[in-house]
Amino acid sequence: MPAIWTEKHAPQNWDDFIGNSAALERVKQWALAWQNGKPQKPLLLYGPVGNGKTTLALLCARMMNWQLFEMNASDFRTKELVQRFAGSASQGASLFGTLRLILLDEVDGLQAQDKGGAEAIASLLKESRNPVILTANDIYANKKLVLLRANCELVKMERVHSAQIASLLKKICNAEKIEFEDAAIELLAKRSSGDVRAAILDLQTLAMRGKITISAVEQLSYREREENIFTVLAMIMRAKTFAEVRSARSRADVDDEMLSAWISENIPLQFDALDTANAMNYISLGDVFEGRIIKRQYFGLKRYASDLATACSVLSRSKDYHGWVKYQFPKVISSLSTSMQQRATKNSICKKIGACINESARSVANNEFPLIALLFTNEKNAAMLTAAFGFDEKEVAFLLGKASEKQVQRIIEEAEKIKQAALKAKLKPLPTESKIKASENAKPHKKGSKHS
Repeated sequence: MPAIWTEKHAPQNWDDFIGNSAALERVKQWALAWQNGKPQKPLLLYGPVGNGKTTLALLCARMMNWQLFEMNASDFRTKELVQRFAGSASQGASLFGTLRLILLDEVDGLQAQDKGGAEAIASLLKESRNPVILTANDIYANKKLVLLRANCELVKMERVHSAQIASLLKKICNAEKIEFEDAAIELLAKRSSGDVRAAILDLQTLAMRGKITISAVEQLSYREREENIFTVLAMIMRAKTFAEVRSARSRADVDDEMLSAWISENIPLQFDALDTANAMNYISLGDVFEGRIIKRQYFGLKRYASDLATACSVLSRSKDYHGWVKYQFPKVISSLSTSMQQRATKNSICKKIGACINESARSVANNEFPLIALLFTNEKNAAMLTAAFGFDEKEVAFLLGKASEKQVQRIIEEAEKIKQAALKAKLKPLPTESKIKASENAKPHKKGSKHS
């Protein structure tokens, strides 16, 4: 089974890191100051997904020979959790007398219902005797991050230029002995929108099908980087012209029907009773147009339906509304969404993968999970992945989709054999390239270092 390429081809030294040269230099200076006994303010690396924030933090720990202590958003729920997991780690040295790097990943995942998590992190930032790095995508949308911003040095990281991504992808192809067309790699890099991780995962997906060609890249779904739905909703609610609403609507990562549901759910939270009634009249009229579209099969009316449900509804307000509003997920959509059991199973799978590759479950769900599901189409790969990540029968069945009990049991049994063989060989069953060679040559090799 092939290793996940984001791990296998993670940077091994400072020179391997691509993009964001200013941020790289600042992290190096900051780390050297700590190493020389000069404590520094915690760093908050922020910017779009996939541009190397977590990778840079992990690389820093590697290059400085620091022990790594990592937490992500799921660990920030309460003051007690933060203190229990990170409190002692932030105060003392490692077992070998070196510094510890405290990595607080995806801190923008702090939720409104979290009890004291942000305050506990702010306290940790002030008192830590070890270097601390935090990462986040958006440091201004979440009010809970005000405390953290005040106690950190902010380091902005931009999307990586497509030329740099293309160069890295070609290097990976050469290392993996994958045939490719230069134009195809350049197109893949451009379509990644500056997301290095996404580009590498897309490359691995395409490599499983053979030579990387332009037609293969074009068949791959276009990976757009849209605005977070809450940000889009806020922009629409505060818009003053049709053009502003349409601009925000074009950035949304949901279709018009879903966006209309979000607006309908949250207008009563944003507007007063009279303005809410006026807005709902326009939304209702938009529904009338949607009915006419279905009945007459005349899709020319779509633009009117969309404008009525979005622009007309919010621009009908009699005054501007200021202040922060906690937007809610549409209840009607929530009731029709995937069952709780299915979501729990997927989350369990993502947590197990994330624990092995130093990523949060949310990050795995958005990036590695589709690749894992694709690898599960091959029973041999499925068995090795099951052994590597410790999937149970329910999780195997979920990843297989439509599968018989016999197939699930067969994969579980084969995974158990792989684990037993690895145990005898004193190897931990992780999804690495060396494991494939070991199974083919019956000569176990020592596992290489792991990076996320």
